[in-house]
Amino acid sequence: MVEIVFEKDLAVLKFPKQLVASEYVQQFLERLRLEAIIEKSKMTEKQAWELSEQIKEEWWQNNRDKFINRKKD
Repeated sequence: MVEIVFEKDLAVLKFPKQLVASEYVQQFLERLRLEAIIEKSKMTEKQAWELSEQIKEEWWQNNRDKFINRKKD
């Protein structure tokens, strides 16, 4: 059973906790938050692409050793 209630500025969603793992709920809520930010964004597609490339490069710089060292083992 799923129940949705709107109270002032809140949407309250109730469901049995056995339906999904708490990590999934956290990921889902983060996705909703990001989508709300994106809707308000004035970023162009080119700017979004450049930002995504920057994020990927930073991620690789922070994580590359984990992958390189794993191959050597």
